[in-house]
Amino acid sequence: MATTLQQWLGEQIVPVFLIGFAILMGFAMVYISARNRRSSLARDRSGRTEDTFAEYLAAYGFDPYIARTTYRYLQQTQNVAFPIEPQDDLDRVLGLDEEEVKTTVRDLLDETGREYLPGLLDSPLVTVVDVVRYIQASPRRLAVVRRRSA
Repeated sequence: MATTLQQWLGEQIVPVFLIGFAILMGFAMVYISARNRRSSLARDRSGRTEDTFAEYLAAYGFDPYIARTTYRYLQQTQNVAFPIEPQDDLDRVLGLDEEEVKTTVRDLLDETGREYLPGLLDSPLVTVVDVVRYIQASPRRLAVVRRRSA
């Protein structure tokens, strides 16, 4: 009985090795493709900076402070390694999942002194400009002034 089990395992080693090798090569191809895509985006967008991002959005009535803060947050906190454009898709281009987008919005609201209003959003945030628009549309936090009682 032990010899037949050893024989069977011996016969299965080659197919298992080939399947494992194919899976490993698939992961390597995805990794290399992602690296090439990031470097291509960086090369194609050379010369685009936080300043050009903010200036572009300011021409359409967006607050330059919010635009700069959003750009800087995505570069530094979300580790986007290439210049960001307003039309960039948060998921497909920047690689942010739904939870990372929620974290980004909450952090940016805190950083810009704005309130989170869950009912304000009527459509999903898909692009970077959607995030900037949402932050700008959120009301500023009011400072609570305490009265002294006499």
